[in-house]
Amino acid sequence: MVGRTVHGSGPGGAVEERARRLARVCTGALLLSLAGCNDPDGARDALDGAGYRDIQIVDRPNWFISNCGEKDTYATHFKALGPTGATVDGVVCSTGGWSKGSTIRITGVHRPEHWPTAPQSGARP
Repeated sequence: MVGRTVHGSGPGGAVEERARRLARVCTGALLLSLAGCNDPDGARDALDGAGYRDIQIVDRPNWFISNCGEKDTYATHFKALGPTGATVDGVVCSTGGWSKGSTIRITGVHRPEHWPTAPQSGARP
């Protein structure tokens, strides 16, 4: 046991292990806090630019699932009238304008009863 003291505070000792554990806990807490961030103004800009109307920013339905990628800083949930006329639920994922822009992800579509169905591609009569 070279370099280790009687109390375990040397390299690989109990103190070092506690410091590693604390660093993991702090890193996890930081990632969870960032996962809860949203960017309503950026999300509205992205949705408006893509043709969505009647945009409502809504509370996140589940704090443990963002529907965004691990590198996304913001996950802003919304409900809006989509470009096709259907009401949709979704999330705008972004890094806050630092690099990749915004990604719009649709998580639910609410079609009216009288909504026409699209023909199936490759369907035979």
